[in-house]
Amino acid sequence: MKKTLLFLLLAVASGPAAFAQAAPGGSQSSKDYTGGAIAESGNTGFGIKGGYNFNTLRGDDVSGIERESRNDFHAGVYGQFGFNDFSSLQAELLYSRQGFEANTGFAAGGTATTARQRYRMDYLQLPIMYVGNFTENLSFHVGPQVSLLTNIRRDENTLDIDANGFNSLDYGAVGGLEARVGPARLGARYNLSLGKIFEDGNSQTNTINPAFSDSKIYNSLVQVYVGIGFTQ
Repeated sequence: MKKTLLFLLLAVASGPAAFAQAAPGGSQSSKDYTGGAIAESGNTGFGIKGGYNFNTLRGDDVSGIERESRNDFHAGVYGQFGFNDFSSLQAELLYSRQGFEANTGFAAGGTATTARQRYRMDYLQLPIMYVGNFTENLSFHVGPQVSLLTNIRRDENTLDIDANGFNSLDYGAVGGLEARVGPARLGARYNLSLGKIFEDGNSQTNTINPAFSDSKIYNSLVQVYVGIGFTQ
């Protein structure tokens, strides 16, 4: 599963390079910043984007955790293929820093603590979204997303993902709105995580808190971003 996901992530990362091979042509507008050479739709193109993350925890088993959101950043590339001036398909490859602050009950070495600790989780995200244009300048985005957890830190200490009971794979759906003027983009989206942060049945190895091994705890992420599209 991990090898398959990595292959998909690399395939999406190579998408912008493929778009860049097309020759320029056609007129330009806020829907057509690539020259319209690849498809009849002006919604075809590629670019870079980045922004701010607002992440916290949700789920049936978070009520007893004193938690706060962790704010960080995300950045990456996107490729978009238009079917017509209304509909298009957009895939992205993003590096996303997220996490939470909470009193999980355990500190380094598995010792009990009442102190609040900072957890940072680094993900590679692959959303594949349907994009529909309300107007020339406003669109909605919705679709599935898979994410690979690549690193996790508690305060200043790097933790082993498997040994500490974390799920390395997350999945879910994203939805949001985007405004566009020329090559510039400004948008916001919500990431609905459906993959548990902690694996089931790992109470013997979970040094964060053994009680989390069968808990329903998920990421809850809002992203705001700006982007720029490249003219071919």
